[in-house]
Amino acid sequence: MAKAEAAVPIRANRARRAVLATQGGTELSRSALSVLAAVPHWWERRVDAAKIDNGQTLGIDAAVAFPSALGWEGLEAVPPREDLFDASPEELADAYVVALDDAVRTANGRHYTPIALAHELYEQAVMSLRGRPTGLVWDPACGAGMLLLPALRAWLDGQRSTRPEIVLAAVGAAVGGRDLDSAAVWLGNVLLASELLPVWAKVPPSRRRPLPELLEVGNGLDAPSAIPQVTILNPPYGRVRLSPEDRKRWQHVVYGHANRYGLFMASAVEHLASGGAVSALVPAGWLGGSYFQRLRSYLASTAPLTNITYVTDRAGVFSTGVLQETVLVTFRKGKAPQTVACDRLTMNGKTLRTAIGKKRVPQEADRPWLLPRHGGDVPLVKAAQRMSKRLEDYGWSVSTGPLVWNRHKPQLSASPSESSVKIVWAGDLEGGELHEDPARDKLRYLQLRDKDRRVLVLDRPAVLVQRTTAPEQPRRLLAAALDTETLTRWGGRVSVENHVNVLTCEHEDSLLTPRLLTALLDSDALDRLYRCLTGSVAVSAYELAALPLPGPKLLQEWAALPLERLPQAINAGYGLDS
Repeated sequence: MAKAEAAVPIRANRARRAVLATQGGTELSRSALSVLAAVPHWWERRVDAAKIDNGQTLGIDAAVAFPSALGWEGLEAVPPREDLFDASPEELADAYVVALDDAVRTANGRHYTPIALAHELYEQAVMSLRGRPTGLVWDPACGAGMLLLPALRAWLDGQRSTRPEIVLAAVGAAVGGRDLDSAAVWLGNVLLASELLPVWAKVPPSRRRPLPELLEVGNGLDAPSAIPQVTILNPPYGRVRLSPEDRKRWQHVVYGHANRYGLFMASAVEHLASGGAVSALVPAGWLGGSYFQRLRSYLASTAPLTNITYVTDRAGVFSTGVLQETVLVTFRKGKAPQTVACDRLTMNGKTLRTAIGKKRVPQEADRPWLLPRHGGDVPLVKAAQRMSKRLEDYGWSVSTGPLVWNRHKPQLSASPSESSVKIVWAGDLEGGELHEDPARDKLRYLQLRDKDRRVLVLDRPAVLVQRTTAPEQPRRLLAAALDTETLTRWGGRVSVENHVNVLTCEHEDSLLTPRLLTALLDSDALDRLYRCLTGSVAVSAYELAALPLPGPKLLQEWAALPLERLPQAINAGYGLDS
């Protein structure tokens, strides 16, 4: 076997030039380059561990069939990360993503997938298929390919009795991926090729060929060259502006703003084999939200959801920092609608999966999907799914507070005037009682102009709900009543800022009175129900309007109760006994 030094030429080799050619050297920080500079040294150790015989040199150039290079010589000047020479493939891939500039990672929505979640995604796909895949496992946003590691290792484990030459020839039909980041693709090809070294070592030296390139550079939204049986992905996140052509292309799954991960979910299903499975690690926001209504409808009709697993923690799970609630979801293309298996996943030193229960996606699939997030939510969701009424059925509508304060800065003041109105800020709703938050005393009044009176003024009673909440807040719904007495005391009219939802009723004789609606929104049942509708920390008019409400008979019973008995009665009506 060649000495370790012989495996890595002193000059910049063809593989490393290929890494940076399509990047132009503009997106990679020096720390990211240091990670890549460590790869040839890391490869030496993997070759050494594979016990390649006959003294044959197996440098990266000779081993892996890389894409053609345009030529870039800068990597030689970068000192390698010596602490990565003996890292695992997962650690090396993680180091690359973490080393990217924050602006680059954020702009492209890149997040490393912890290997425990990669395993869970693959196992969910296997569970949905009821067996190991026999066709292609594909990742259209593969990065450095770590989501494909469990599939590759499982496939190799099933090929132990197969001749090594046949294994190496067939692996490209079993595992593959694509990504726009050519540096990540280069790294991923090396990492996945290292898994093939023990097989390559068994091939007689005269018949050895370069190890296959399993990942390619390209747009993951385009169709793969072969139809996948399984698609596994942690797609890029974030809104994206579509061209007129792209908006037409994606109009069946986009309503309003487009999000990268929604497009990838739709594309994965579109290009999947009939009966195949898609497993994705995505934010939970698509389960609700008006922008995802067409996506939900498309998925429900084309590839129904079979499994959803809520990742209970974000801190310490994602090394790149993910603030949104995340879920592992699996869909089966062409499968008849069925119950969805709901689980929770806790990663606290070890991975613990806890079953929640099984529920069905609502028949009106474009509406938010009401699915339990905890075992205690099962009776709540069961009771709510029997309720067909919504706010609009009782004459209520939901809108966003119209005052965007920084557009009216010159009109704001601490003192009232004859033509000013008091401003209701989101902080005034804290504690469930409408009050004047001292932090807003310097910006308490809005001087009205003639054109403002038509759009910025609220002059009737309403129920107000905060629009934005923090992930750690104990409650998602923070409501307070702007009753007739308070409205009169505040001058008969107010202006509500845009971080507040405004709920108003057109029917004076509505069974759902402001008092009863405020009690409903303040209940534990509605707060938990709202969390089952969406994983977003934003409280939108769309999801408020989708909350299931009881029929007239139960509302009449609640309306007759004293205020102190309402919380218990509401909870019981929604299946919560405590």
